[in-house]
Amino acid sequence: MSEPDLIKTSKNKYLPILIINAVLVLLVVFRAFLCISVMDEVFNIGQALRTIQGNTFLVENWDYFQTGDSFLTPFLFVFLKITGSTDGIVLFSRIVFIVLQILLSTLMYKIFSRFFDRMSSLFAVVIYSTAVSFLLFYMWYDNWELFFRLTGLILIFYVIASFDGKSLKKSYLLVFLAGIAHACMVFAYPTMLALYVYVLAVLFFYRRKQSSRAHNLMALFYVLGAVLIFAVFLLYVLKIGVGNLFIFNSTMSEAGLSSTGREGFFELASTIGKLKALIVENIVHYMFALILFIADLLILYVFRKNKHKILMFCSIMLLGCIVLLLMTVFRTDSLNTLMTYLSFYTIPLYLLVRKESDKAGRYKDLIVILWIASYIAGVVYSMTALDGAIKFSAGSRSGAMVTVLLLFEVIKTADMKFDRKTAFGILASVLVVMNVFALYSFSFDGLKPYDCSAMIKSGIFKGIIDTPENASRYETAGKDLAEVITDSDKTITCGPYAMEFYLMTDLKPNASNLWDPNNTDLLFQYYRSYYGEPDIIVMHDSADDSTSDAFLEFVENNYELAKYTDGYFIYRHK
Repeated sequence: MSEPDLIKTSKNKYLPILIINAVLVLLVVFRAFLCISVMDEVFNIGQALRTIQGNTFLVENWDYFQTGDSFLTPFLFVFLKITGSTDGIVLFSRIVFIVLQILLSTLMYKIFSRFFDRMSSLFAVVIYSTAVSFLLFYMWYDNWELFFRLTGLILIFYVIASFDGKSLKKSYLLVFLAGIAHACMVFAYPTMLALYVYVLAVLFFYRRKQSSRAHNLMALFYVLGAVLIFAVFLLYVLKIGVGNLFIFNSTMSEAGLSSTGREGFFELASTIGKLKALIVENIVHYMFALILFIADLLILYVFRKNKHKILMFCSIMLLGCIVLLLMTVFRTDSLNTLMTYLSFYTIPLYLLVRKESDKAGRYKDLIVILWIASYIAGVVYSMTALDGAIKFSAGSRSGAMVTVLLLFEVIKTADMKFDRKTAFGILASVLVVMNVFALYSFSFDGLKPYDCSAMIKSGIFKGIIDTPENASRYETAGKDLAEVITDSDKTITCGPYAMEFYLMTDLKPNASNLWDPNNTDLLFQYYRSYYGEPDIIVMHDSADDSTSDAFLEFVENNYELAKYTDGYFIYRHK
């Protein structure tokens, strides 16, 4: 048989595996069209939209989350310019997420496949791209942080792993771009400054073929990339006036660290408590899977001379993933925890191949640059996120890609009759199936995707498939709000569980924080500082249980009911 025939036969052998995974990826894309979210998704989109609606960025928005959410603003600006309305704005933001996922996945595949087997590189990327954080299919501050973090890390890995001393200008340019990406990462999630410092230390001290001078210059260009972004930000701050930044607002400072109520968040006692929670909560969270993980390591040691040790090792790893998935499948963080559990296997797998593989140095590069960085990000999330220690998995899950790459190398060295690449493809496909299964088992707001049967034909959720009840509600809600608004109306405030109404109009959001109006001292100060009392207020009909008495009294005394629309009260100023 000729060489071209051999290549063709080899490709045909793995074609069924590739087709199955192509279908799985398409299912992930289709999942973005299912289930609306009237909590975090509309909140974060609203954070970006309110700048377009006229609220001055970092001045008239008193919320720390706005920095990360601001990256969506230019995309929404183009969308509004083209469409002239907010109809379909939620689905559009999800399409932005899908496109950026494809672009980043393509970049990672191109770089991984330069140093590792193409099939292992493909599955490493597919594992990442089919695990959607918290089942939220749009670009919010968490996803922007991950996007910029991985973009910078993969560029730095490429520079270090391919360094030959002959293309220094290209290396410095890529490190400069990585510095820009990681400056954006810090802007999206300010406490990721800790990760930036780690990467800077890697560029200074992690040496392979690079000279001291090359290392120092790489670190310098990395810093210069960040300086460029900082300079742009500084120019904006100087333009609006440093004293006008919301963080210097005395009323907000007296109410707490931010308008989200993070009083004493960085005090020593709080920090110690979070460190304790990081360990305890995650041990409990992964408890049964960790037992299997420890058992797997013991079996690996006991049967280290057995030719079937790799088969036993991978079987127990797969069992641990299944156990963890079954424990968390009806939770929004199921994919985060599953991916993090996979990342636990990186070091044991590396120890298996470091003396047998000619790519051991490349895997070491990945561990230093990507895997350790992912765990640092996990700790940062745990220490700063409102969700606490459970968010460790949101930061660390990207380490699973290293595990998948190493898994191929381990299977390649195993003693088995079955074709090794096929064995890896089947095992990796099962992991991807788990991802897709979890995606279709739950949604962020708790709705089951398989209950969605009606496409919403108008309004901000246009194009998304949800329950017939929600489809009917949100097709009419925007129209009802439009009927109430007059040309003289300028601003709007939405109560708890009604944040989606901020997206239904071009009225300026009149609120210190889009999340809710319960910090009434802060809210009333906001009214006095900028636009006065809002022209329109929207409240959910069950919101009395979660709304402060002071705000309810304010609405009763100053507003009259203009419309009731399927669960929502729309009030006009008297």
